Amino acid sequence: MKKIVKAVSLVLVCALMLSLLGVSALAEEKKTVRMWTFLDPTNTTNGRSVALQQIIDKFEAEHPDIDIVVEPQDWASMSTKFFAAHAAGNAPDICWIIMDEMGAALDLNALEPLENLAIGKWSEEEIADIDDAFWQFGVRDGKHYQITFSRNYVTIYYRADLFEQNGIEIPRTWDELIAAAQKLTGYDEKLGVQRYGFGLALATEDVDPQLMTNMILSEQGTLFNEDGTANWANETGVKALETMCKFITEYGISPETAVSTTGEDLWVDFEAGKLAMMSGGAIRVNTVRSNCVYDPSAVQIMLWPTADGEGHAPGVINGWCVGVWSKSKVKEEAGLFLEAMVSPEADKLWVELGGQPAMRQSTLENAKEYIEKNEFLTVISEGFLTAGWPQPTDFPVSSWKNDMNNAAQKVLVDKMSPMEALEAVAQDFNMRNQ
Repeated sequence: MKKIVKAVSLVLVCALMLSLLGVSALAEEKKTVRMWTFLDPTNTTNGRSVALQQIIDKFEAEHPDIDIVVEPQDWASMSTKFFAAHAAGNAPDICWIIMDEMGAALDLNALEPLENLAIGKWSEEEIADIDDAFWQFGVRDGKHYQITFSRNYVTIYYRADLFEQNGIEIPRTWDELIAAAQKLTGYDEKLGVQRYGFGLALATEDVDPQLMTNMILSEQGTLFNEDGTANWANETGVKALETMCKFITEYGISPETAVSTTGEDLWVDFEAGKLAMMSGGAIRVNTVRSNCVYDPSAVQIMLWPTADGEGHAPGVINGWCVGVWSKSKVKEEAGLFLEAMVSPEADKLWVELGGQPAMRQSTLENAKEYIEKNEFLTVISEGFLTAGWPQPTDFPVSSWKNDMNNAAQKVLVDKMSPMEALEAVAQDFNMRNQ
């Protein structure tokens, strides 16, 4: 009997050891994919973060051997921080790189070609579903290195309720825009705040392109020469800079504090009712609506006017180029998650929860009801198709938006002439990027 008990005990011990060994083996096999993004799915409830968390939950349930670890970063410094981590050999496996810096990422060989990952196995039909200007952005030697998420169009936000109350139509020309802004400037009795017609953010940090950019693009189609040098210290640039500065000095439709206002400050002021119009990334409509102190449905967007009222001035196409680090030790797993983030199911979440434009053609049908109810998505799509300006990737264009604002600073604060200011920042840009 004792021998039987001992034998059973031995079998149980062996089974336990094998079980523990199995658990240990599984633990060793489990892979961790680190991702840097400005989204914080664990601690925030904005739509894009919620969508990302649902995508992660689904992916981890389907791939129990892979953990997705999101390490939220400051959006303004994330791209350059990634480049430094790449050089040091400790970068995240997936990084969201702002479009402005995609050229630098390619020059540093910091990203793995998607053709080497799961997406490289897609059929022609699957590729066709996402094949557009964003899919082709940053292509080198026929290879793709990123998928553009949070596809953005920098355009004009406006208060539709104020437009209706004051009988204002959507401006078609710059003069009409200025006239509308003058009419909307004044004290808001209901909210108890001074309201300006058009907000500018002219600080040299956390910058979105300000309207002088659109004026220049409307006239000459680009900000750069073919060799990558700055092409704004000219008559077109002077006229655009002068006009923008007059928003403060002559028309009184933007506050003097604009010289120290960041892009984030501008959002806060618009949400608080201190601005009737402003420029900003169109995909923040839902966030602005959730934060504003007035009727959320009043938050609308429109495309840029032109000098003669024909068509629309180009708006800067922006977004986040998401790719896999070229030196990652878990490229395969990272590629699988990148694929999951752009799946048909995920894209529908990005649209309906995150309020961002569809990345897939099929989503236009799958999320048709939501898109039709949210006019701003149609405006964004029109901007993409008819009046979008993608930044070049054949040469570095680092911090050109800061340069534009620096020119305004030199005119408004340092009292330089517009041409002197533009020549100075053009020289800075060329020395930094050439």
